[in-house]
Amino acid sequence: MKKYLLGGWAVLKNYIFAMIFFYIFFVGFYSKASLFSIAIFVIMIFLIYHELAHFAGVDKRRYGKISILDGVWYGLIAIAPIVLIQVIISFLNLKFEVVNFEILKWNLIKGLAAPMLFIAKAGGYKLAGYAVAWATMVLASFLGYYAGAKGFDLSAYVRKLFGLQPRQKTANNKKKNKR
Repeated sequence: MKKYLLGGWAVLKNYIFAMIFFYIFFVGFYSKASLFSIAIFVIMIFLIYHELAHFAGVDKRRYGKISILDGVWYGLIAIAPIVLIQVIISFLNLKFEVVNFEILKWNLIKGLAAPMLFIAKAGGYKLAGYAVAWATMVLASFLGYYAGAKGFDLSAYVRKLFGLQPRQKTANNKKKNKR
C-alpha cells in the first residue's frame, strides 16, 4: 500500500505544482485562462511523465518485478482526493446574502481542474469534460511508468528525431563505469 501511496504522491505533487504555477500567473492571463492552461498542461504532463519514468526505475530496484499497470493506479490515487472534493462541492447548496453561491461553486470546481481547464471548457464544463481532463492525468501516469518500465528514454528519442547530439555522460557516471 505504501508503494501506491508514494506513487500517487509523485503524481499529485506535480499536479499541485502546476496548479500553483497556474494561479501565480493567472492574473496576467485572466482573459485567456483556458489558453494559458494549455501551456501549464503541457508542462504538467512532462513533469508527470518524467517523474513516473524515474519512479519505475526506483520500483524495479526496490521490488524487482513491477507491473506496468501500476502507473494507472498511481494516477487514480493522485486524482481521487481532488475529484472527491469536486463532487462534494457540486452537491453543496448553500445560500448567502452577500455572495452568489452558484457562481462561487462552479468557479471552485473549475479552479480544481485549472491546469486542464481547456479540456473541461471543450467539454462544455460538463461531467464528460472533467472526466476526460482527469483521464489525461491517468494516461500520462501510465505512459510515464510504462516508458520507465520498458527503458524508453523520451528525451533521447526526441534528440535523435531532431538530429541533435546525444547527451554526454557526466564525470560521476564515467567513474562508476570504470569500476
